[in-house]
Amino acid sequence: MLRLSLLAVALIASLGTANATDDGCEKFAWSLARERAAFAATDKATIATGETLATLPAGAFVIRLQPGPQASFEMPPERKPRTEQWHGGMVRLPALAKPGIYQITLSDDAWIDVIQNGRYARSVGSTGRSDCPGVRKSVRLDLDASPVVLQVSGVAPETIALTIGPVQ
Repeated sequence: MLRLSLLAVALIASLGTANATDDGCEKFAWSLARERAAFAATDKATIATGETLATLPAGAFVIRLQPGPQASFEMPPERKPRTEQWHGGMVRLPALAKPGIYQITLSDDAWIDVIQNGRYARSVGSTGRSDCPGVRKSVRLDLDASPVVLQVSGVAPETIALTIGPVQ
């Protein structure tokens, strides 16, 4: 009986440890370790929706969003928000240094539109999980060396953190 009790305690303890470390962050289709570190940094730039950035941010940045009915966009979001209470907005980025596959990672659940040359850019890959604290999804797009507009919609909180950069 004592042996069975010790075995049960050991099993419960190991399950507790597995569940604590099994939060989904290592289960994305590609590694997001760099993005997770960037989101955890305390010195992220905060940008108001509608701003035009002079340079592509090196790390994560935070966009202060507007309530859905007040949010303005370059083009209408391709997907309608799932809830009535949401936030959204856009940021204009300068011309990219070179064409190629770029990765945009979002901290929270949101729809993202990437606009380049007056058209929606198409995703060449995406990965998302709802069980990784602080990172929700990552999208890869084939972009050219021209300016980019990032639009986010359907965001529950008033801010969202993003990273953007070439795939390495």
